[in-house]
Amino acid sequence: MQLGTDEELQWRLSLISPDDLMRGLFHNSLLDLVRRLEGDEAVKQCLEVCGEARFLDFFNYAHHTYIKLLYAAARRMSERFGGFERAMWEIGYEGGMSFYASAAGKVLILMAQGDPRRLLSNIPTGMQTASKHVELKVTLTGPRSGVLVKHEVMPRLHTEGGLQAMCEVAKVKGARVTSRPLSPTDNEYEVTWD
Repeated sequence: MQLGTDEELQWRLSLISPDDLMRGLFHNSLLDLVRRLEGDEAVKQCLEVCGEARFLDFFNYAHHTYIKLLYAAARRMSERFGGFERAMWEIGYEGGMSFYASAAGKVLILMAQGDPRRLLSNIPTGMQTASKHVELKVTLTGPRSGVLVKHEVMPRLHTEGGLQAMCEVAKVKGARVTSRPLSPTDNEYEVTWD
């Protein structure tokens, strides 16, 4: 299945259980990006797709509303970013920047105390704060590298963008995030730094 098709979206939505929740902060950061780049009418159209009028940052919402909103926004901004995949990455990056600027995100950055290894080790806590039912394993692979394996319904490039944002907010020098799929719902993210 190709990322961004209706078939792929329906498959992804079928993986989400009704009790899978996500913070409204991510919905709002996505809508802010759409508003900034595409205008208020585009925001209205995206909201219609997910069936919500607005979101509150620290309230939990059904994960499927975010996925619907994400796909509507990525489709809308695909041309601007040079394709659907890059739009996914940019939206994930924006969501990461917003999360790590929030009170909860700032605490996680402070807990890392400027140490990239500690930052990676704290990712499971951050993911649990942002979204319920996260399955994630972090392995430190060297003095300047680590690997995350995540079972997820979120598109891989979205998560990759969010991890890159985390590294930038934490001022991790020379941080690079690369990813690869392990299965349709499992992805590996390698984080390296100088």
